[in-house]
Amino acid sequence: MTGHIPRPSLPPDKPPRLIGRIFSLPFFVAILGFLLSLILFYLARQDVAFFVAHRLGEKLGSFSFLVVGIPYLGLFIGLMLTLALVVYLRMTQTRSAHMTDMARSLQQANEELNHRIADEARMARALQVSEQRYRDLFENAGIGICQVAPTGEWLNANRVMADILGYKNPQELLTDQPDYHGQMFVDKDERREWFKRLSTGNQREYAAELFTKDHRRIWVNMSGHLIQDGNRTSFECTMYDITERRQAELALIQAKEQADFANRSKSEFLANMSHELRTPLNAIIGFAEIIKDQLFGPVGQSQYTEYARDIHDSGELLLSLINDILDMSKIEAGKRALAEAVLNMEHIVQSVMRLVASRAKLGKLHITAQIPKDLPFLRGEEKAIKQILTNLLTNAIKFTPEGGTVLLTADIDSMGHMHVKIEDTGIGMAPEDISVALTPFGQIESVLSRRNPGTGLGLPLTKALIELHGGTLGLKSILDKGTIVTITFPAERVVRRTV
Repeated sequence: MTGHIPRPSLPPDKPPRLIGRIFSLPFFVAILGFLLSLILFYLARQDVAFFVAHRLGEKLGSFSFLVVGIPYLGLFIGLMLTLALVVYLRMTQTRSAHMTDMARSLQQANEELNHRIADEARMARALQVSEQRYRDLFENAGIGICQVAPTGEWLNANRVMADILGYKNPQELLTDQPDYHGQMFVDKDERREWFKRLSTGNQREYAAELFTKDHRRIWVNMSGHLIQDGNRTSFECTMYDITERRQAELALIQAKEQADFANRSKSEFLANMSHELRTPLNAIIGFAEIIKDQLFGPVGQSQYTEYARDIHDSGELLLSLINDILDMSKIEAGKRALAEAVLNMEHIVQSVMRLVASRAKLGKLHITAQIPKDLPFLRGEEKAIKQILTNLLTNAIKFTPEGGTVLLTADIDSMGHMHVKIEDTGIGMAPEDISVALTPFGQIESVLSRRNPGTGLGLPLTKALIELHGGTLGLKSILDKGTIVTITFPAERVVRRTV
């Protein structure tokens, strides 16, 4: 309910007019009084003249002029009375106009006051609605909300905050005052740091370990800000439980530490065993080759020669596997450094093509390379680049049936990147098998793969060596159609030829 002041009835405020001002009531009274005085003056003058002439003229003698002045005196008195009446009426009219103005001002003030009262009523209702919304938000929020004094006294809290700290309801929490003596934080230094940060302004995402009502330890993420209400200072804070996330993070950290330890142990083991493995393996391969080739004369039994050939081939395969594993371990451990030089890709490709030519001929394949004569040089490690191209060409030859083709091309794009492509008309792969082929020891089952067994490290090692140069390996394949492997080296590794 709002108070309402009744509005007085006022005449309409008409605009002033010149004729209205001239022919006002005081003017008419003045004219009327003046005319009346003239009439009385005329009548009095006629009567006094007659009286003086016929009756008193002889008796008064020289004093007769006093009697003659009586009409003039009457005229003067009439005019004064008329003037007084005009002044009185004018003052009355002025006072009336002033009262009208005051009444109009009061009416305007009353309207203004009513507007203000209505505005304040609307503001009060809006404030009440806003407070109710804030209270609903405060009570039904999905995170804990509280208001705390700088001393640690809890002034207010919602239901979620009580649940986080193990209380049945906010009233129980406020009664217990869990942090009034600083016993809620597991680490007292964290408590001091928290309140110090709150005192300087807003604080977000502060993780701390707290005690609950039943002395369980939980991890929470807190945010808060300073509130100044006159001379009263407090902190409004939000909090949510991150115990499960924290435990998961700790588990991940422990798992990573264990994995790093296992990886270091593997690298150390492989590094220490590389010499011990290679030395006897080289002896086995060497002696098997001597027997296989019968360098010191006939063996006597052809079956022994076949056994020696099998021992030699198995030793070569095992040595290749050991070398690949050692290379992968070095790259994964970040210990594989590049011995970089400026390389002529045309010479590198020709050298690699000579290495794989015999295998391609054995598989009855047509293998070619198309390298532009003006192809820029590449800054990289010669051994690694040769190993990359050898692995990819060997794979292409290995998985291409008789009569197929293998093509190697190279070019420079508009961005200055060098692309080396190896295309084959082999058995190809299904899209879901590509990720398997790029996984260490991942092998795709096929007739050709069973006929030509491998370690499953060729593509992963190739990819790792390319990435070590800052490049990328792209692989597109269609089952029973063929495969296109694209090596892309960054522009900063391309060295332009000088004329």
